[in-house]
Amino acid sequence: MPEVIIDRDRCKGCGLCVDACPKDVLGMSTDINAKGYFYSEAQRPDDCIGCKTCAITCPDVAIVVKNKRKGEDEERVVFQRPESLTENITHYCPGCTHGIIHRLVAEVLDELGLRERTVGVAPVGCAVLAYNYFNCDFLEAAHGRAPAFATGLKRVRPDLIVFTYQGDGDLASIGGNEILHAANRGEKFTTIFVNNAIYGMTGGQMAPTTLPNQVTTTSPMGRNVEEVGYPLRVAELLSTLRTPGYVARQSVHTPKNIIRTKQAIKKAFTYQMEGRCFSLVEVLSTCPTNWGKTTREACTWLEENMIPYYPLGEFKNPDSDADTASDTQTA
Repeated sequence: MPEVIIDRDRCKGCGLCVDACPKDVLGMSTDINAKGYFYSEAQRPDDCIGCKTCAITCPDVAIVVKNKRKGEDEERVVFQRPESLTENITHYCPGCTHGIIHRLVAEVLDELGLRERTVGVAPVGCAVLAYNYFNCDFLEAAHGRAPAFATGLKRVRPDLIVFTYQGDGDLASIGGNEILHAANRGEKFTTIFVNNAIYGMTGGQMAPTTLPNQVTTTSPMGRNVEEVGYPLRVAELLSTLRTPGYVARQSVHTPKNIIRTKQAIKKAFTYQMEGRCFSLVEVLSTCPTNWGKTTREACTWLEENMIPYYPLGEFKNPDSDADTASDTQTA
């Protein structure tokens, strides 16, 4: 019989697992935990089918799923925190999907056996403390300079697996030239690029990826493209380079999309492991706090507004690129 175990003190009450459960097993508590959050709990445990959807969507790695198959004497753990993540509780806001992306990267490192030779580079932004959460070596870069750090690491120690983890303000604004030229040189590291269309850490200002007419603290009337230009499509931009590389864009707002994002991240690290090319996976992420939305509303807003402008898929693949850039996708 499947069993869902929720660490009540890790849970931030975002409700993503409750919304995702296909059998309505989970609900929100009427009590609060040590952090002051209402937490999710299994209210109809006998209806659980062990699909792991709740754990897949949890941004706080607060859920363990166990199951016991027919004829087995003991329960097996079928979903738990990956070894490449520490036990530290993240500082992210409730419902922020940075935690999901962290977990996907960690799962890939575990599955490919890369943890002991991996070095990550943290940015300036919401993920500035990422070194507290990944169970591998980490460096902290100045704002936008993570690709420079990664270039030096990879060139001096090509045996290492090197990745940068960067937000849209860090990568697409001050770090725009850094990532463009690293990709153009074909530096053989991996970039995880988190696009939530806003500056999250510093108060919800307009970012290079903020959508047309999107309201932010510095564009209270909405982004005016006649004054500040259109949002940058980083994946499309990098896919025009002749240098071979792997460039993809995925999202983490639904369980199905989370699975696809993991597949893209795994492919990106595999290309680096094989010494083949630069790789970047752009991940559309939510920011309920600065968007002023509930977690459910934020996921819907991403689906209805971000994906039409930032379509999902692979934009560049070394297995099909030859000497010319692949065709780009447009909204």
